[in-house]
Amino acid sequence: MKKTNNIARMAVGAFAALLLLGACATLPTASSVGRLSGPLVSTGFPQDSQLSAYAREGLSSLSTFQLANGIPVVVRRNAASPVRNLTLVIRGGATAATPATAGYESLALNVMARASARYSYDDIQALLDETSASMGPGANLEYSTYSLTALDKYFAKLLPVWADTLMAPAFTQEDFDQVLSQAKLAVQAKEKDPWQRTGVIINAAFFAGHPYAPAPEGTKDSLAAATLDAVKAWYAKSFSADRMFIVASGDFDPATLKKDLDAAIGALPDRKAGVPALAPRFPLTGASNLIKVEHPSAKSIAFVRGDFSAPSPGASDYMAANIAFKMYSDLLFSVVRDEHGAVYTPSAYIRSFGANYGSIVMYKTNVPGKIKAYIDEATAQFAAGKILSPDAAADGSSPRMSIEDGLAMYKAQFANEYFEKLQTNSAVSGLIAQSVITTGDCRTWLLDAQRIDSVTAAEVKAAAAKYIFGNKITWVVLGTKENLATVSDADFQAFKM
Repeated sequence: MKKTNNIARMAVGAFAALLLLGACATLPTASSVGRLSGPLVSTGFPQDSQLSAYAREGLSSLSTFQLANGIPVVVRRNAASPVRNLTLVIRGGATAATPATAGYESLALNVMARASARYSYDDIQALLDETSASMGPGANLEYSTYSLTALDKYFAKLLPVWADTLMAPAFTQEDFDQVLSQAKLAVQAKEKDPWQRTGVIINAAFFAGHPYAPAPEGTKDSLAAATLDAVKAWYAKSFSADRMFIVASGDFDPATLKKDLDAAIGALPDRKAGVPALAPRFPLTGASNLIKVEHPSAKSIAFVRGDFSAPSPGASDYMAANIAFKMYSDLLFSVVRDEHGAVYTPSAYIRSFGANYGSIVMYKTNVPGKIKAYIDEATAQFAAGKILSPDAAADGSSPRMSIEDGLAMYKAQFANEYFEKLQTNSAVSGLIAQSVITTGDCRTWLLDAQRIDSVTAAEVKAAAAKYIFGNKITWVVLGTKENLATVSDADFQAFKM
């Protein structure tokens, strides 16, 4: 816990500086802020008078337009950075697949990135090396991306390459075989590594029957059946303008970008693929359960993870839940690691998906039979309203304080970490894409600083009660047969507080 204590005051200062920056910034005029309209915006966004200086300034940097084929584009103008990021977002991700086609979207996009009708693999790699640029795909549960990141002076040179891999991918057997081999090796590595295997097992159990069930990276069975023809069929059917939007972040002129994108990909067809329905949230109620998995490579160490429903980024209690889990995670570190020496790294956190979920993680424990009792001990302290104090006691221990007394410090820590992640245009593009996917609006990320600052102690307690103490949790303990024999199923049915 020493590291948390050491950064507490620095985090408070950093957050205060962030708020001061927003308060002291030169505000745009009412006419320049305006009310952003067009694609990728929704109703219900706060009026200008309700926005912080940070949000109002950010809003003035955004613009939207639509390409000739209907693909919406949001531009975040950032003249301070020489790096530009352009990200094509394909809605669906795992939710657009089936168990049999899991990973096919990722396979297709990775094959596309290797070569096109006009540019060979060697051509593309030479251009990227020459310009220190990057280009390629990413895939997750709700969407996939295909991005180009380059310096301003090289962007015009690389945009045709990015576009040609989208419009006219080569889809050679050689490229497909290479990508498929890499995908299979990645899946095999997850099977062999005990910690990654824990994640595979819990995802299969927690996502069972849910649209998130098809793994974006594919499975052993789906990849074994994958063929180049199947990947081409995915492209012909699903690579469709009606599933897409684009985020651009950097020193872009929106009018010029629209002209360039229309010329580059404006002819990409709308194949009427349709956007998959939003995935339903995971249930909050029900019996917790434990899955025990033998893995010889675990040796004397066991791995523990518990997954549970969490609020989505658009939910009113999302920020309160994030702060609650930060407090809880620090308590786990103090109790389970510092006091009992029972685990290498304990943590608790939530993610940022539309159907969101979180995890309690015990990475590498040599006392799996006792670990849940130590988790319960930390949970009981949090349920009693106790969190860590930033000041160490004379004996070196970590005293406790109330949630009310520590709230400002934890809000500052969370805000500091949150905004540190937005230091690149690529990261900002990712956050805008997430905002569109989870809330339907490209602007909602601008409200995050206000949302963090407005969290109250009562809201933190309510979030903890809802998502920790009373939540349904699916647990996995992975280890050797001898280690698993010490683990009681009854211990994991509920928290003992």
